[in-house]
Amino acid sequence: MENRMMMRRVVAAALLAAAGVFASGSATSAEVNMYDGEWHYGLTLYGWFPNFYTRFDFPNAGDPEVTVKPSSYLHDLKFAAMFAGQARKGDWAIFTDLVYSDLSSSSAKVGSVQGPGGRIDLPVTATVNAGLKATFWTLAASYTAVRNPSGTLDLMGGFRYADIKASSDWNLSGPIGVFSPSGSVSKTVNLWDGIVGVQGAVKLSDDGRWYMPYWADIGAGSNNWTWNAVLGLGYHFDWGDLLFAYRNLSYDQNDDKLLQNLRMTGPAVGVTFHW
Repeated sequence: MENRMMMRRVVAAALLAAAGVFASGSATSAEVNMYDGEWHYGLTLYGWFPNFYTRFDFPNAGDPEVTVKPSSYLHDLKFAAMFAGQARKGDWAIFTDLVYSDLSSSSAKVGSVQGPGGRIDLPVTATVNAGLKATFWTLAASYTAVRNPSGTLDLMGGFRYADIKASSDWNLSGPIGVFSPSGSVSKTVNLWDGIVGVQGAVKLSDDGRWYMPYWADIGAGSNNWTWNAVLGLGYHFDWGDLLFAYRNLSYDQNDDKLLQNLRMTGPAVGVTFHW
């Protein structure tokens, strides 16, 4: 069983592929001029290995507030799939990014529960399993506002959609009052956020082979806000680019909503191709 679990995690990690995360700002091959006025495309395949922190507030009476402490993505990963792409014509570009993750964790705790007298903190010990299935889809357009020998800067705007399903089951001990000592709960939230941001690359060497790609955006919806940031180091080969980066994706909702906090932060490595 352990070997099968390990194999499933390895296979899932191998499926962590996406396109275009750094494509808009990365260096281009000598054969392709991304700004010649013709349609060109970028593809980045990468693996992202974040730690994650989540805090859910299941809002029905008697349901707990569950916190998942920072833990290893691969350790808790059940399945993941990612895809993105970018198309450019001159200074204008459009790109999309799709991320799906299915995570589970046993490193969770119950912080408080809702009872007849309101929300209270409980001095209890708990065995809590938490699960998270999440889909994040970004679609945005960008315009190259700065392009010179030092690098590029694109202004971007669009939207991000999130479909997040949180689940938890627990066994508690201690002075829990009317709260059930064991149980399970599952809730789903759908979020639409308009986003604005910047992306591009800074050249780090005279020959243009070393460069620093970046991407940062912030957005908000009716009852939440989100931000995403990527900072990396790239090297240009004749066949394409090799990239190393660090990425953060965060969400927050209002106090009475399900998703109190979601933060995924960690390194990424990938390759970029242009045509």
